[in-house]
Amino acid sequence: MKTALLIIDVQKSAVIKPEIAQNIERLQYDYDVVYVSKYTNTGSPLLKLLDWSGYDDETLVFTPKENAVTFTKTGYSSYLPEMKNFDEIHITGFDTEACVYKTAMDLIEHNIRPVVLKDYCFSSDEEMHDMGLKILEKNIGERNIR
Repeated sequence: MKTALLIIDVQKSAVIKPEIAQNIERLQYDYDVVYVSKYTNTGSPLLKLLDWSGYDDETLVFTPKENAVTFTKTGYSSYLPEMKNFDEIHITGFDTEACVYKTAMDLIEHNIRPVVLKDYCFSSDEEMHDMGLKILEKNIGERNIR
């Protein structure tokens, strides 16, 4: 089975729990292929359509491993067409109920098993994280949340 790790938006303005970012940084070395998404305000429809102010600081708060595929995005999903080469993508990052959720749903629609590593995800607060996990459990299956 071909598996990759996807690290979603572990950026200064998103990270509420720095210890999760530190754990993600260590975790990436367990995978041969790592994708790292970075949300950018530039050109984002979220700013205009949701009247959201965006991230004050878009800087990653960890160092991606040398061969990681790092890319920017302007919306919720971190899905890339090249991910179709994988059977399973393990998901970490921020926010569980938004970007993690949307990405997991996109992976399913492209016939890729999303596995959400719940101890390596978080949201603006514990309640949002727990709600995100509950909705993910319903939509991607309890066995795909580890």
